[in-house]
Amino acid sequence: MRWIFGLTSTLSGKVAKMVCGTLVGLLILTLPPVQADDDTSPAIVRVEEDWILVLNEPNDAMFAPQFHTVMSPFGHLESVYLQVIWNYWEYPEFEPGGLQMQAWDGGLIEYEKDFHGQQLSTNAETVSWTQVLETDGTVLTFRIENGHSQTWGNFGGEYMQIHGVTNLPNLNRYLTNLSVVNSLVTYGANRVDLFAIAAVRYYSEEGLIVTDNVTKVITQAMAD
Repeated sequence: MRWIFGLTSTLSGKVAKMVCGTLVGLLILTLPPVQADDDTSPAIVRVEEDWILVLNEPNDAMFAPQFHTVMSPFGHLESVYLQVIWNYWEYPEFEPGGLQMQAWDGGLIEYEKDFHGQQLSTNAETVSWTQVLETDGTVLTFRIENGHSQTWGNFGGEYMQIHGVTNLPNLNRYLTNLSVVNSLVTYGANRVDLFAIAAVRYYSEEGLIVTDNVTKVITQAMAD
């Protein structure tokens, strides 16, 4: 397993900005070949999850809330999966604010990419973003797109992605339920009114196959 490191990036105030150049992390993964299911057509090569988190009153003195999202090309976490931790860093040591993208292989973290940023601090703000998982048969890409919040402004795109070299011809083993079950508010859940996947889109090489617009709620505050 070998890493090629890219450059660091910054989420600063209103807009997510690159320090310089294009951020690229390349992970060489030793995975066995995965064949497409014979009865599954067409092959899924891209999945997009639209996420939303609605805050009530964040507390930057207590570094709250902290939350994470998980996405995997498989229906389990026993091999490769991707995780984003939000409003803090975890590795190599704790740091509040921003976010950190992580690549895991089973119980071992293989790579992390840090994005500096303020702590979420705006009352009643909404954080929204899209998580993308895509394969071209050789390279597996995980990316954050179309991100927006009052604290961080607009964020995501080509500088906010990681790549892993795999033998993965399709994403037909992806399960939205895996993302739902393994994503949660890890600290300060009382600061969150809603944390959910708003929509999921599936693509083949020919384009969009289907959109699932059923909201998947991870955390929702009880009405008074």
